[in-house]
Amino acid sequence: MEGVTVREYGLSFVGVCLRNYLGKSWPFFLIFLAGIAVMTFLGLRGKKKENPLEVVTVDGSDRDMKYGDPDYVEEARGDSATWTFLSVLLMCLVTVCNPFLARILVPKFGMTPIYYRFFWVLPVTTGAAYYITKAAVSIRRRMIRILGYAALLGVLAVLIPLNPGVMNLKLPTNVYKVDGAVPVLCDAIHEDFKTTRTYEKAAAKLEKPMDHNSKEWLKRSSRMYPVCVFPYSIEFSVRQYDPTIRLLFNRNLRLYYEGNRSTGITYGEGKKSYQRRALILDAMYGRDDTITVEAFQKEMKRSKAKYLIVEEAQANGGFLVQAGCTQVGVTAGYTIFRYGK
Repeated sequence: MEGVTVREYGLSFVGVCLRNYLGKSWPFFLIFLAGIAVMTFLGLRGKKKENPLEVVTVDGSDRDMKYGDPDYVEEARGDSATWTFLSVLLMCLVTVCNPFLARILVPKFGMTPIYYRFFWVLPVTTGAAYYITKAAVSIRRRMIRILGYAALLGVLAVLIPLNPGVMNLKLPTNVYKVDGAVPVLCDAIHEDFKTTRTYEKAAAKLEKPMDHNSKEWLKRSSRMYPVCVFPYSIEFSVRQYDPTIRLLFNRNLRLYYEGNRSTGITYGEGKKSYQRRALILDAMYGRDDTITVEAFQKEMKRSKAKYLIVEEAQANGGFLVQAGCTQVGVTAGYTIFRYGK
């Protein structure tokens, strides 16, 4: 939840996050809470069940005769789903929904004070759907149940529109569920990287006998994969699609460079690693005319970056070629540059 902090919103930050997450579908949260409340009440009621078979003698006394099942108390009525939802809700009230505890613990664990991920809210939609279905199924007469289903669907469609709306849904163009350029670019980079000296050296070192559980072996294994800088628009898709592509920027660094401060983490002059990476991006797009070829080459060698992928219309091609980059090709509107051999 970008920009929502415990410090700024205090006790209301949970409500703000819920509104941002659910949007116009906020009634689902009320259905979720109502379902838990009703099912918990019914589950806690319980009832004593009498012995189904009572045996007595002719004179009315049972003496020591023991027949049938003994009396027992039926277990509390309810279902496992309700108790699961209730336990999750109680756990969240104690932890992430507790502004007092979160304000103290979050800084101590070095975590960001920004609530930009609210995965714990996910059970709300599934829970609401569960209780709506359970309410409809409780109707015994089939025809009335069918009419009830139709009425519920109509109410949900009108009063609780889906986000971003049925008319605004965008279907993925490939089976990988990512931008169509991502698989093409990744394949082109891997194919070219296998022809480089960097790959050959890494493969040769990996062939030497070594404990495969050691850190050194893992380090050498990672060098079999190229370090790349992608455009911001597709970088996060690349991270999800191909784990063998090593990205020069981690998530927080790239967000900060693009002006997104939602992580709550800042990088100033004291963060030399960030400054060096920012220099490479500035050179790629020609955003800083004071960057020299020597400075760019120094940072490329230090960072081990091998491929720079730039939007075709925005590439600072002349500078990159002069600095030792080779244009591998133009694919799906992006230019791929390889540094070194």
